[in-house]
Amino acid sequence: MEYFKLFLMWLGCIVSTSMFGEYIVSREVNGFLQLLCFIGLVGVLMYLINETYKILFKTKKEKK
Repeated sequence: MEYFKLFLMWLGCIVSTSMFGEYIVSREVNGFLQLLCFIGLVGVLMYLINETYKILFKTKKEKK
């Protein structure tokens, strides 16, 4: 179940990144809004990498 949750989180990240690229970067919007969205996406990416590390590597160590 953890792997399915991780897959859904990465899928959501990919969808939100593509929406960010399509609607925020490609169109004329406020630069501050672009900066906030970029910082938010970097934060989400850091969280996902941390969760991926926890599930993939620490789970294997606990099973041994």
